[in-house]
Amino acid sequence: MDCRDVLAQVSQYLDVEAAQDLARRLEAHLGDCPHCRVYVDTVKRTILLYRSETPLDCPDEVRARLHAALSFEYKKKGE
Repeated sequence: MDCRDVLAQVSQYLDVEAAQDLARRLEAHLGDCPHCRVYVDTVKRTILLYRSETPLDCPDEVRARLHAALSFEYKKKGE
């Protein structure tokens, strides 16, 4: 298994839909690849935040930067 395989299978893995063999191979790769560990952890945390019913406090400065970045990306795609 390589990093591309992890990216392709991460949703199944995190949703506990993965077969035991896939989960075992994915976890072996995660044990050796810090980049994929960070990626999987980030996706897992994002899912948990999305599912949380408690709104997150976000400083106004951070919120403004996020909105500016998202607006820039949206406009860029529209070109």
